[in-house]
Amino acid sequence: MKALPARALAALAVFAPACTDTSDGGDAEAPYESSTESLPNGALEFGTGDFATTGTAGFPTANTPQAISLWVQYATGSGTQVFLSLRSDFASGVNLGIHDGQIAAWPVYPGPVLVATSTLPTAGAWHHVAFVLDRTDAGTPSEALYVDGVAVATGAAAPDKLTPLASWIGSLDGTNDDFAGEMDEIRIWNVARTSAQIQDDMNGTTPADAPGLAAYFDCDSIHGTRVPDVSGNGNDATLGGGDPARMPSLVPSTVPGASADE
Repeated sequence: MKALPARALAALAVFAPACTDTSDGGDAEAPYESSTESLPNGALEFGTGDFATTGTAGFPTANTPQAISLWVQYATGSGTQVFLSLRSDFASGVNLGIHDGQIAAWPVYPGPVLVATSTLPTAGAWHHVAFVLDRTDAGTPSEALYVDGVAVATGAAAPDKLTPLASWIGSLDGTNDDFAGEMDEIRIWNVARTSAQIQDDMNGTTPADAPGLAAYFDCDSIHGTRVPDVSGNGNDATLGGGDPARMPSLVPSTVPGASADE
């Protein structure tokens, strides 16, 4: 993981002129960014109604090998709170978050919970959470849920099958199942991850260009209204649909063992 700076470290805001390209004689394109806010080690803080959406290029279909991993600190364990939702409208997809007082992965379209913890890990503390879907040699689904690097639940329920056309962070759809708290080091994979690889994700030793990594948000900077996808796949996250009132904030990360040198 990235290393922890002094908690009193303030965000560094670097303002740059908007970049446009009119060399072809056409209208100037909207700038990618008008300002950059960055931290050596940042996290996204979600208040009431805050959310982000991301690109989905290279994302897995809902029933093929995949993995989601992230650091999360939730304020409470009440209600349903979506950390991440990969879905095709509301007909297919998977949610990872808090469901019925447990950390769980469950289908977007109503169906059985895929995997869930037996109890909710302590609120107000950082936890590394990962969901992995694989296929056995016989082709049947095999799911695992990891908390703090340990497999805490397994399942074999058949997931949905459509390709996700939308990816939401901190909410199901910008209106429902909102998350309150902080997130960091969000990775979306189009391959399954082993237990040892989940440990690598948790410890911050996974390279940004690792094979099968479809999107990676280190949450160290905000470029205008976007958090860059540092995997290089262009699946940047747009904050709050562009509405400043609904954008998560960049704050110093206090993830355990974080390092400002990464």
